[in-house]
Amino acid sequence: MFRTRLLFILALVVGTAAANAFSSTARAGASSAAATPAQGKPPQAAPIDSDWPTNGRYATAQGVVYVGRTAEPPTKPQLEYFDVATHRIGNLVKMEGNRYRTQEKPYLDFDLRRPEVAVIEDRHAIGDRQGRFGFSLWHIRDATHRPLIVLLEGADDSTRDMGFLIPYFAANGLDVLTFDQRGTGISSGNWRFTGPADKAEDVEAALKSLVGDTAVDFARVGAWGPSNGGWVAPIIAHHYPLAFVILKSSSSGTIIDNVSYEVRQDLLHSGRFSPQQIDDAMRFERGLFRNLETNSDWASAGTALKEARTQPWFPLMRIPPGITTPPAPAMLTALRASLIYDPRSTLEHVTTPTLALYGALDRNVDVADGQRGFRAAFARSGMRDFTVHVFPRADHLLMLSKTGYESDALDPPRFVPGYPSIMIDWLSRLGLTARTTQAAPVEQTRSETK
Repeated sequence: MFRTRLLFILALVVGTAAANAFSSTARAGASSAAATPAQGKPPQAAPIDSDWPTNGRYATAQGVVYVGRTAEPPTKPQLEYFDVATHRIGNLVKMEGNRYRTQEKPYLDFDLRRPEVAVIEDRHAIGDRQGRFGFSLWHIRDATHRPLIVLLEGADDSTRDMGFLIPYFAANGLDVLTFDQRGTGISSGNWRFTGPADKAEDVEAALKSLVGDTAVDFARVGAWGPSNGGWVAPIIAHHYPLAFVILKSSSSGTIIDNVSYEVRQDLLHSGRFSPQQIDDAMRFERGLFRNLETNSDWASAGTALKEARTQPWFPLMRIPPGITTPPAPAMLTALRASLIYDPRSTLEHVTTPTLALYGALDRNVDVADGQRGFRAAFARSGMRDFTVHVFPRADHLLMLSKTGYESDALDPPRFVPGYPSIMIDWLSRLGLTARTTQAAPVEQTRSETK
């Protein structure tokens, strides 16, 4: 599943996601003759069971494919794949034996009998003021003192099973840390009430609990922050001595400004509203956000909300159904936790080497403004290693797209050429990657720390 999309935060507060996405963390290049489409009826998804393959990198007849579990409620667990030859990304279904097929046409078949590199999961749980927090350390058997990358998540109910990215980084020389968002998996709490600072605090506590684990070189720890995770990674870098940060489709502005950008893009894409109507809609939204930021003047907000409900653009405003002015205490707390955050004061203290990746067609983040904001903040911080790459024809997920809007993604889903390999190339320049091979017997080993 794509985990990197910036979700419709207002709707998410009451539990309705903007759209289902693949990982994330998610994804597309030209087709290759090495990947031969399989024929047959569309396969039906099967639940994960003990017969499903190990997370890992597989050398198949078609080439190299990375396979990893995904689990993001309420979607049933899936097997996500990334096919290097075609840049295709999606979910696999089991056919028979060790044979798996892509859900999307043209079908590709993969024999996942034995991974070239298998990934082992060590499951952990710690307790803090918010209750239990669950996470996993993914690593290669018998490998020690490797760099570690923390895979951050967005504003959704995602879990530690983050698909192909886990074996992708593990097979290229890094251990991986993933976690259950608050209120998912074994983590207590509620992700809707968890803002960027709280998420950073969770990750920092997880890292501190691992100190002494010989699998990890704690002098070479970094974070991957997609979309909403891009607000979290710099906070961690400010508090914890990270060796690197990778930002994917991340905003350098406030969460409120970014949501406003998304809403304007939706209004424009609809093609139904005049410039004056769009200006009216955005004026209403900015006013409501001011009420939320200051927690004041709710009487005026109520009048504006009543009038807005009569306008044709109101359904695109992402206003939680049944909202009152002021909102009920629980909703007010959730809205403020999800929406009130300005990263600029934190960015001005970050000097960690950073790679920022964007799609030129992104409709969820203002790409030009995001770059300007990062460059300005990092100039004040004294940053000496900031790299930006903008992929043409790519959307928010860095997948090939006609226009950048979700409805215009190419079929089948494919990452833009150069992603995700650009991350490995950049990390290699920092001396943080190494191609991993594995000839030892493969076992699906898990350990649990409580």
